Order: sequence, then C-alpha cells, then structure tokens
Amino acid sequence: MKTGIRKAAIYLSLSLGMLLFVAACTVVLPESEQTQPECSLPAGVAPPAGARVTAQQVEDGNASLTDFALAARDHHVSVLQEERAVEQTLYLRCLFRQEGSPWRSGSIYLVQLTPDGRVYVHAQQMSLSGRQLNPVIYAAILHALGIDPASLTDPAAAMAAFTAAAHGDGGAFNVPNIADASGYATLFFTGSVQRPTVLLAGFELDTSHLIPISDEDLDYGDPPITASDVVDRATLKAFVTAAGEYIVELLESDDPVARSNVLAKARVTLRDPNGPWRDGPVYLSVMDRASKLIQFHGGFPDRFELRRGGISRDIATGELIVDQLIAAAESGLEGGFWEYYFDNPADDSDSAEVPKVGYARVFTGNIPLPDGGAFPYEFIVNSGYYPTPESE
Repeated sequence: MKTGIRKAAIYLSLSLGMLLFVAACTVVLPESEQTQPECSLPAGVAPPAGARVTAQQVEDGNASLTDFALAARDHHVSVLQEERAVEQTLYLRCLFRQEGSPWRSGSIYLVQLTPDGRVYVHAQQMSLSGRQLNPVIYAAILHALGIDPASLTDPAAAMAAFTAAAHGDGGAFNVPNIADASGYATLFFTGSVQRPTVLLAGFELDTSHLIPISDEDLDYGDPPITASDVVDRATLKAFVTAAGEYIVELLESDDPVARSNVLAKARVTLRDPNGPWRDGPVYLSVMDRASKLIQFHGGFPDRFELRRGGISRDIATGELIVDQLIAAAESGLEGGFWEYYFDNPADDSDSAEVPKVGYARVFTGNIPLPDGGAFPYEFIVNSGYYPTPESE
C-alpha cells in the first residue's frame, strides 16, 4: 500500500472530530470587507481529476442525485489512492464547502457522517459538525445503505455490515414525518484503518434533524480556567494552554474507537456557548501548523472551517492576522502574545479600531496507532480578548 494511502487513512480516521486543526483568524471582518477565500492546492500536489457529475447539473435537472452522490464517492476513493492523499483530501473538502464549485450549488451539497451518526463535514453549515443525528433519521439512512441499525450495537457486526454496504451503491432515504429528511446515501472506507464514512447528497440537514445538545453525553473536561475567566494576558495564556492540553489528551488516548467518538464530540464541547470553552468574544481556534487549513473555529465555523486562513487583516497595520498568529505561536516554547486592532463582534457600539490581545501556542506529540506505531501531529491553539483599562 502506498505511503500516501496509509497516511490519509490514519488522518481521516483520527480526524472524525478534529484531528487536523488548521490556521484560523481569531476575528472576522464584516462581509463587505472580505472576499470568499478560495481553495488553495498545496505546493507540489497535482490537481485532482474533474468532477464526473456536478451539483449544478443536478440543480439544472441534467443529472440525478444518485449520479452526483456516486460520483462524489468515487472521487473520494480515487483521491485516497494518490501519493499525496492527505493534501488531496483536504483540498477536496475545501471544494465541497465552496459555493459554485463542482460539489456545491444551491441546495445541492454533500454531508459526511461518522459511523455512529455524527455530522463530520457539512458543506453548508460546519457549525453543526460533531452533532448527533436524530436516531430515526440515521436509521432510515442505514436502511438505505442496506444496514440493520441493530447491528451497530456490536462492533464486529457493525464492521461487517458497513463492509457489505460499501460493495453496493446505497440508496435514497426519506422520513415522511420529518421535514426535509430525505436525500441519497452512499458509503466509502478511508483505507487501511477500515473507517467507514457515510456520504449524503441532497439532504438539507439543519438543527431540526439533530438531537439537542442537552441530550448529549458530553465530556467538557475540567479546565482550571474557562473562557469567562479570561480578563488579562495571564488568564488568556492559561486558557489556551488548558485547551491545548485537553486536545492532546483526547488525541493520545490508547483506545482508537473511543478516541474517534470523543474527538467528534469535542467539536461540540469546544463550541458550546454554555460550556467552559466559549464566552462571548472569547473562543478558541486551532490550526494545523503545516497546512494552515481551518478545521475548527469556535467563533465562526461556517465561514472558516475547512478553509485556509489568511483573509482577515489588522486594520491598523494591514498585516494578515494569521501571519501575526503564527509568528507569536513560534516565538518560544510556550508560544507568545500579539496585539492587533479589530471590531469587537460582541459590542455593536464600539469603535472599529478596538485593540485586541491574542495568544497562540504550538502543541506537538504522537498519536498511538493500532499497529504499535505513532502518527505525529503539530497544531496551534489560539484565542484572544478585548482588554479594558482595568485589565491592562
């Protein structure tokens, strides 16, 4: 098996919630002051083959939803065979999110689910990533794949059911008594780690199709300092450090199955405004140090996740905030602070030139693999706050 396939398989499996963290701006310009970021093909990576069937063709009535879903599945499988499969896959996911790309047009877009029915990639609303699908809807999706939902209670039976389903094309699903709960479902495996991914097309999935966060069994960790405690540089540094340690603990779990499930849930815990990791304008952003593709953003996931950072600028200096962020993170073993000017999104009455203090830090380590090996990671966690005269 090619090295690229194995790396992609490991990456795709372990990132079921948030393995690959990507550079994100800690603040966001108003819509009128920024353009939609384009997907950037990594250096040295050949462009993937074009889409066999596009979302626009489905919108125009020139192709079926079935053809589009199966073309997307086959495209994924093809990318996994490439030598630079990790980079190719990231680029493909970015295209999935981009309106007007071959993979997204109007109400036609793609959604990926984890094997336990959690949203992994939602081309239109990344804010829903990590959330659990209504069991009734997921049961209908499983039936469309030819899978008995009862088989998922046993790991061996579940894997056998997903493996059998991967040999077929899937099918259409519809839950008559739930609005818009319909679409087409198919399935592919990520590679040597045998992690199934459910791929949906034509399903306009929104919060009404998910179970409430209050019904979730979530572990928020026990951070010594929370987002609401951040009032100065010392508390900001402690908050970012606690978040990084929380993520590292999840990544380095010895149980790969539990790790995948917990990592998926971590997207919810880190984004929940009622949890310890987000409070008003204080939230977390995490970046993969190498790729700079946004995988998690606690404040603006729909705008930034699965996209590259680098569009927001310091309104005082004109510098890209992401460049300032990386420089601060790499300034020492414990990271560093930087200052910039930006409108406080939580205060409609403030001046546009409001000083903000950011802190970023690099975290590195190795993820244990089932074969006894390890997969290295490097990511940057950052956050920021708006100082007051009392806090500085």
